[in-house]
Amino acid sequence: MGVLIYTLALIFFIIPVSLRAYLSLKKGRFPLPVFQNNVVVNRIKLRKGIGILSPIVFWVFHVFFMFWAIAIEAWLSALAVVVYMVISPLLSGQIKAKQVSVIQEKVAPEVSDESQA
Repeated sequence: MGVLIYTLALIFFIIPVSLRAYLSLKKGRFPLPVFQNNVVVNRIKLRKGIGILSPIVFWVFHVFFMFWAIAIEAWLSALAVVVYMVISPLLSGQIKAKQVSVIQEKVAPEVSDESQA
C-alpha cells in the first residue's frame, strides 16, 4: 500500500512540482509559486539541518525503494523513482548555481537597545 501511495504522490505531485521548480529557477523566474517555493525552501532547510546526510538519506531511500519496486514488479513505481532521482539532483544543482537561500523568519518582534535599558 505504501508503494502505491508514494508512487501516486511522485507521479501527480512531487515530480511535476520539482520539475517546474527546476525550470523556473533555470529561467530565473522569481518569486516562485507557492508549491515550487515550498519544495525549494524545504530542500534548503533540510540541507542546512542535516548537512551531508541529506543526499545520503535521499539516495539510500530511493535506491532501496527502486529495488523494492522492481522486486514486487511495480514497474511504474520503479520508473517514477528513477525519474525523480534524475530531477532531484538537477534541482539541487540549480539551487546551488543560482545561490538561492532562505531568509530566516523571526517569531518575536525586534527589541531595540533603548527599551532594554
